[in-house]
Amino acid sequence: MDKTKILYFITALDQGGAQNSVLTTIKRLDKREFEPYLAAGKGGRLDGKAKREHKNLFFIPALKHDVRARYFFHDALAILQMGLLMRKIRPDIVHTNAPKAGILGRLAARIFWRKAKVVHTFHGLGFAKEHGEKHFDFFVKTEKFCASLTDVLVFVSKKNAAEAAQLGIGKGVRSEIIRAGIDFDRRLPRNFNPAAKKNALRLPPTSRVVLAIANFKPLKNPIHFVLAAYKVLSQIKNVYFIYTGDGPLKQTASNLAEHLGIEKKVLFPGWRGDTDELLAISDVYVSTSLREGVPMSLLEAQAHRVPAVCYDVDGISEVVSDNRTGFLVKVNDISSLAEKVKALLRNNGLRERFKENIARRDFGEFTVPVMIRRQEQLYRSLMPRKHSGKKPFFRRHKHGARRKFNPTGDNN
Repeated sequence: MDKTKILYFITALDQGGAQNSVLTTIKRLDKREFEPYLAAGKGGRLDGKAKREHKNLFFIPALKHDVRARYFFHDALAILQMGLLMRKIRPDIVHTNAPKAGILGRLAARIFWRKAKVVHTFHGLGFAKEHGEKHFDFFVKTEKFCASLTDVLVFVSKKNAAEAAQLGIGKGVRSEIIRAGIDFDRRLPRNFNPAAKKNALRLPPTSRVVLAIANFKPLKNPIHFVLAAYKVLSQIKNVYFIYTGDGPLKQTASNLAEHLGIEKKVLFPGWRGDTDELLAISDVYVSTSLREGVPMSLLEAQAHRVPAVCYDVDGISEVVSDNRTGFLVKVNDISSLAEKVKALLRNNGLRERFKENIARRDFGEFTVPVMIRRQEQLYRSLMPRKHSGKKPFFRRHKHGARRKFNPTGDNN
């Protein structure tokens, strides 16, 4: 039996949930049935890991991360480079991920390789009104157009799927909910010592820890993390705030912490390879993101039974149950965010109750095996038989062909 060739596109192999989902999927697909290929822009933090683990890896030199007018010629060249790669590989399915690669990859598929079925995954919608109405409207119109070039739109959260439908993105196009998945069997090093870990970070052994794992990009909103830390530290002294990761706003966040006089209590250690250990010594996990699909770092926090305080955006409420496993607060309400963090730090009984609720919850739909199974089912549904003949530029969707949204998330 011929294997189904799947070519994945992602903008860059940076540290993030979308990248981890794609790399995990490629690694865990049934290789007896599927032959995966991966293409990305150069310069990502995970480039080296991808080279070691995946033989069918290609880089698209012109694929730049930012969406800016000055990258127009790079974008046009990237479409050409993606198209030539498709003609070389001759994939049965082109699966795009992330906004930039999703737009350019779908255009390239429809121009250069119309034989392929096209799938796009929204790991969060990737655009917010906080960046301006014109910016928001531009992306909505662009995603509407690109959806017309797509066979299946995949969402990792129900809220993203509902918002896209409300905005008219993907009208008449088949859609699926496939959750991002992690391995919930989190393993710490043998003889792990929390006190020794705190000592290595130069934290007092009895100190409390509030953790965030994210990049320093505008949508992750690290400035609000620092401002909330300032409000908490004004009343609770024996607590340290750690924000791992890197990105364009890191220096801004560091400068703000110094300006507020909390630079010794708010730490920015960069990307870490010991996030499980950091979660193991954490009392509270915080997310100040303005947009999220299903944040994998939040799932990891739940796997370690760390109560969370988060801005209530997108798929966050599908992971955290308000006042049961954590707290959800209104976006941009820094004062409420800080108050909920203080409540968890001060009330050991409340924190333990939340931990017990996390332990009792069924996270089965967010596991790697379920993610892989649903991906494979999707690919099989697209390849029941070989088609021949020239394909139209736009996908024609028969009346009534769109699947009714299933609130359980299992649309297979």
